[in-house]
Amino acid sequence: MKKKEEAKYLEKEWKEMNLHLKSFIETGDQEALHRFRVQIKKLRAMLSFFEDTSKQPGLLKGFKPVRKIFKTAGLIREAHINLQLGELYHLKNEAFESGQQRIIDEGTIEFRDSGKKFTKNIRDVYKHLIKQLPGVQNHSIADYYKNQLQQISTNLAVSGFTEDMHTSRKLIKILVYNHKLAEKALNGSLSFNTKYLDKLQDTIGKWHDNVVAAQLFSSPELDDKPIVAKINRKNAGIKHTITSLADDFLNKATTVETADPKI
Repeated sequence: MKKKEEAKYLEKEWKEMNLHLKSFIETGDQEALHRFRVQIKKLRAMLSFFEDTSKQPGLLKGFKPVRKIFKTAGLIREAHINLQLGELYHLKNEAFESGQQRIIDEGTIEFRDSGKKFTKNIRDVYKHLIKQLPGVQNHSIADYYKNQLQQISTNLAVSGFTEDMHTSRKLIKILVYNHKLAEKALNGSLSFNTKYLDKLQDTIGKWHDNVVAAQLFSSPELDDKPIVAKINRKNAGIKHTITSLADDFLNKATTVETADPKI
């Protein structure tokens, strides 16, 4: 893959991130904030991919100023999700609700006030990274995908429902996010079942979201045992689905179903 191709993808995804950042700064819309953070995850996955396949360090380090903004936005996003969870499970706790809303309101004001600084920092990071992009050999990309799939397969076989399961999800997402970039290099070398992998990572994500929700409602502030029990029951079914999906992972991940030929 040539540097020109890498730069084209980076520019496209970077513009998308900036659009969502601008939207949140102007409106304070929570969906814009969510999409801004998703774009940062995609960009980090892309830079990790470039760095790992080229063996040229420094890209992720150069991205750190953007990650700091991501974490700042995460405080607002987490409070918003907590309120959504409270509404979903019909929680009645005015102190909790007002506390989370205060985090959102104060965090949003502070974030928007820092908008010009954040925009400048992001622009400076882009100027630095676009110059540092390495060229990547196609065989390195294919080897990377093969090795990562093998590592994920091993992890899923031994991790159980621990934080390592969530780590496997992150590794899968890096491969899925970058598949369009890697597709040409993988052609004829490795089949890649995007639909299956996306379904698996999404299901793991639901399991992890429920784990986090159970921790929230188990906290001393809430300590709502009926809600925790309800979440755990729901997660039991999701865990069963993950176990079924993850079985024979490597074969499923590298087998792409083709449409039936027309007669």
